[in-house]
Amino acid sequence: MSPLPYVRAQAVALAVLLIASGVLGASLLALLCALGSVAGAALLNLRYRHDVAVTGATIPPHRARLDDVVSGDAVAALGSATLLVVVSLAFGVSPGSDAAATARVAIGFLAIATAAIYLSSLVDWYVILPRVSGQLGARPCRDRDPRFPFPHSWKEVTRWWYIHRIVATVAFRFLLAAAIAAVLGQFIGAGEEARIIAGLVLGVFATYFSTLSSAVFQGAQPRILVGETVIVRPRPRRQWWPPFLKVYPPDLDSRQYVVDVSLEGIHMTAAAPREQLDLPDPRFVREVDRLPLVNHDSARLSPREFSGCAHRCSGINWYCIKNPRCFEAK
Repeated sequence: MSPLPYVRAQAVALAVLLIASGVLGASLLALLCALGSVAGAALLNLRYRHDVAVTGATIPPHRARLDDVVSGDAVAALGSATLLVVVSLAFGVSPGSDAAATARVAIGFLAIATAAIYLSSLVDWYVILPRVSGQLGARPCRDRDPRFPFPHSWKEVTRWWYIHRIVATVAFRFLLAAAIAAVLGQFIGAGEEARIIAGLVLGVFATYFSTLSSAVFQGAQPRILVGETVIVRPRPRRQWWPPFLKVYPPDLDSRQYVVDVSLEGIHMTAAAPREQLDLPDPRFVREVDRLPLVNHDSARLSPREFSGCAHRCSGINWYCIKNPRCFEAK
């Protein structure tokens, strides 16, 4: 996750929603959400600083600049939002119309959903990326037995990469569906109880019929880990949710190095070109192939580990801390 523009946009969106919640009369909810977001951001920042100190790592200029951006945005956006919410709470602002009540519920849901996405991005920035980039010492392309604080292995890094994104995605989809149901209920004249029930049903539906099921299995017991080298064999799988279509894996003939994971799939790139003496240009691989999670069993562990970074930097890992562009938005 790139701080510019994505994490900054999330911080601004969260601040706007918190202020709107306060203005519409949900000041207590907005205040709790703001304080929770501030506490989460502060704790993750402290955890990152602790990890850097414990491992004796350095913070290169391109990372230090963005660290200042992330922490500065949190202070500016969440600090100002918290202050304005406290003011609205002190003055007891609470519009009394039915439309305002519906907007209050919908925007409150959206604020909590945005907070979940924002904190998930901070987990990426403060916990996952320092490990995957090699900033804390061990690098997935070179060291299979890392030595850093929890998550202390590539299996745990991969697992928590899935878990925090699953939690954020479920929260966002559920609360977004609930907000939409509240607004639609206002338009069709449904009662408050009916709107709440409709929101819960729609939220469950939006969360269930998705690709999250495959990610949940990977989060519980990841089969393919960051930094591993795998071989992908064509093995289509049929979705178990409607419309029950077959999903075919990409045609990847050579050994593949696993760069990162997401809810959309496992991202990998060919290993052999980066193991040659003459490395291709550009040095760092930006574009990668994606194996859908539903096809994860099409990949098996290669008997040969990646060797391109054994005595040099081959550039196979875009997130490598040696890459001055590693944190740019793709």
